[in-house]
Amino acid sequence: MTTVGQADGDARSDALDAYLAQREADGYRVETRSGAQAIICRRHRLYFLVKLFSRESAQHRLVVSVDEHGEVTSAPAEPVRW
Repeated sequence: MTTVGQADGDARSDALDAYLAQREADGYRVETRSGAQAIICRRHRLYFLVKLFSRESAQHRLVVSVDEHGEVTSAPAEPVRW
């Protein structure tokens, strides 16, 4: 038996799955993921060279989240700091 909260969680997860599949086709990869949020990244083809020789960002990171209505939004993520 599923409750309304579980059904909402499944709908959010399904919406996130669909969005991530679309973005993976665009060249993004999933760095981390939970039921309603993920961080995705697309690196430049020559990532290591761009990172060494340019001030331009060598990768594009996004935080993707799904609200309680199933709407998917994305916003720029903070750069990785090592």
